[in-house]
Amino acid sequence: MPHHSPHPPSTIPVIDISQPSHHVARHVLDAASTHGFLYIKNDGVTIPPDDIAAMFKLSNDFFHAPKEQKAEYAIHSAKAGGTNRGWVSMQGEALDPAGQKQGDPKEAFNIAPPQPTLQPLPAPFSSNTALITRFQTSCHALCTRILSLLGTALQVPDQQYFSTRHDHSHGHSGTILRMLYYPKTLMPGNEASEGATSIRAGAHSDYGSLTLLFRLPGQAGLELQTSAGWIPVPVNPNEEDMVEPPILVNIGDLLCYWTNGMLKSTVHRVTFSGGEERYSMAYFCHPLDDVELTAVPSRTIDEFGEKGKEELMSQKRRLGLSEHGSDEVITAKGHLDRRLKLTYGI
Repeated sequence: MPHHSPHPPSTIPVIDISQPSHHVARHVLDAASTHGFLYIKNDGVTIPPDDIAAMFKLSNDFFHAPKEQKAEYAIHSAKAGGTNRGWVSMQGEALDPAGQKQGDPKEAFNIAPPQPTLQPLPAPFSSNTALITRFQTSCHALCTRILSLLGTALQVPDQQYFSTRHDHSHGHSGTILRMLYYPKTLMPGNEASEGATSIRAGAHSDYGSLTLLFRLPGQAGLELQTSAGWIPVPVNPNEEDMVEPPILVNIGDLLCYWTNGMLKSTVHRVTFSGGEERYSMAYFCHPLDDVELTAVPSRTIDEFGEKGKEELMSQKRRLGLSEHGSDEVITAKGHLDRRLKLTYGI
């Protein structure tokens, strides 16, 4: 008798952007406006698999260091370089404050872009700054390529519209590389009851423009919210044809704002009931702080019209903005500050 999954299978496409074209750009836009998620095939050039593996090894070494060593670089502390940088302790944040009684059972470490040098870092990050900088640079280059493809498909007259607004040489942004660790928290005999869902990262949308997510084979758990319920997102949806897992990309709040709701900032969460450890890395790409989130000049967005209104309204509700205050112009930094206040109370 065939086994039926309780969830419909993921239909998120895997897109090869190594040869950019109008067809590829349209494919990227279709996925961004339908799912808010897409996979980018890892061509082994943009972000070398060896660098991804080395970053995961660094992450493992750091999170297994003594708690006192990590706590010296606590998030938002001066020693860690300031707001939204440094170590988040176990249950130190709640991504879904309205729906959670306690913080997420995970740890994290946030690293800002090198502007011009990296923030103060604990061991083993401090002795691997060349690798970290190279990884951040290649992540940002990939984000810029994806944003450029979106600009093409949206028929934005200025080909550099998105890239100039994400150019770190022109100023500060909220961009962050986040290392994530979900410890083996569920001990034998202490598992969730049959059928219960163990939430490791509460339901949330991402705060920036784009997120690149790197996961390890066999460490699934990400789910996205759809009209059909929560749908699991596999690490590698096509293991027969792809040795390297593709890079998962999701649209953040800011691109939803910029496109009047045409691009979806999809709510997602991390759940898993087994007791094994899980690692992931997320590169949150943000525009420069003073960029205003007014609609992108685009015929495609204009033609989309009112259809994105519901998506925009759900954004504003998540931000605590009233629908009547919807004409307020928000900057990238203003948006990030509001989201961080909800998450951390700062």
